Amino acid sequence: MLHTFRGKWGKSLAVALAVSGLLVFAGCGKKDQQKSQAAVAVKTMQVIKRDTPNVHEFTGFVEAQQEAKLTANVSGKITSKSFNGGDWVEAGQVLFTIDQRTYQANLLNAQAGLAAARTEYNRLAADAERYKKLYEQNAVSKQQYDLSIAQRDSAQAQVTAHEAILENARINMGDTEVKAPFSGRISTSDLSVGNFVAAGQTVLATMSNTNPVRIKFSMSENEYLQLSKAHSDSGAKALEDLKLVLSDGSVYTGAGVVDQVDREIGNGTGALTLKAKFSNDNNRLMPGMFARLQANAGTIKNAMLIPQRAVREMLYKKFVFVVGSDNKVDMKEVTLGARVGKLWLVEKGLNGDETLVVEGVQKVNKGSEVKPAAMTEADLSNESKQ
Repeated sequence: MLHTFRGKWGKSLAVALAVSGLLVFAGCGKKDQQKSQAAVAVKTMQVIKRDTPNVHEFTGFVEAQQEAKLTANVSGKITSKSFNGGDWVEAGQVLFTIDQRTYQANLLNAQAGLAAARTEYNRLAADAERYKKLYEQNAVSKQQYDLSIAQRDSAQAQVTAHEAILENARINMGDTEVKAPFSGRISTSDLSVGNFVAAGQTVLATMSNTNPVRIKFSMSENEYLQLSKAHSDSGAKALEDLKLVLSDGSVYTGAGVVDQVDREIGNGTGALTLKAKFSNDNNRLMPGMFARLQANAGTIKNAMLIPQRAVREMLYKKFVFVVGSDNKVDMKEVTLGARVGKLWLVEKGLNGDETLVVEGVQKVNKGSEVKPAAMTEADLSNESKQ
């Protein structure tokens, strides 16, 4: 009897626990469903439409117009150095002198060898002339005459060889003075008097001509095709009236012009490398400096602008989230143009009357329901990107 009661009680307890568990699970599921359907709080902004300068900006670095690493053509110890690091030097100025003693001795020896060869040639040339007259008088054989001519010609070859030796000795002697190949600024050099240099190997110093300078930068194929035929509102060609903004935000005085375009599009990057020339009369621009180039392609009437932070990139494509009248989010692919401050210029993909998600783009997907809060362009400077 007691056993039967305990069995019935145990079964009743098990059933009660199971029902309770189902109710809890159902309650949790309902809460999760309600939670998943809750609207996501986001900040939104309407597409801006206004006349906008079409300014394309590129990052670049300053390069010298000319640059050369100076090496000696002869080996030896440095016996003099006639500049200080960072000096401006003129073309042809002597910068270093290499120990000249060995090269001076070689020069004197070559001069002596040439003098001896010329003396021997003169002797044999006179013999040949004498044998010619004797041969004409039948006083010597044809064989003796031919031998005199051969000896004279051999002596002439020896003179030519010694002239080449002397010229080489003169070149080596001249190369003991390392001269500036062009006018420019020279680097600070650790080499000083007493250092040994190996011909063609030891870099003595580096010098560069920095007026004008060139700014090396890259752009996409589409940008190049657009800018190569674009003009500013004043009529100047976009790639012949470039502005330069330095790292401190200041605008460099004077315009630049693209004067070098690479022969092909980079295989790995899909970008084209260009160089723009800027005058540098005040030597303000130095090789290696960071700079931003701006190309003005005129004004776009009633252009569409969207916040940069509203754009989401996926698989190398650009998308924005558009909020519909039912507060549901749709995703649209856009083609972007130049940056305009904190905005992107939109070339394709929007009509201009859309409302976009600006803050919270990482929280939503296509079909998400949102709780929008409007923001203005002025708010972009105060809000941090999420």
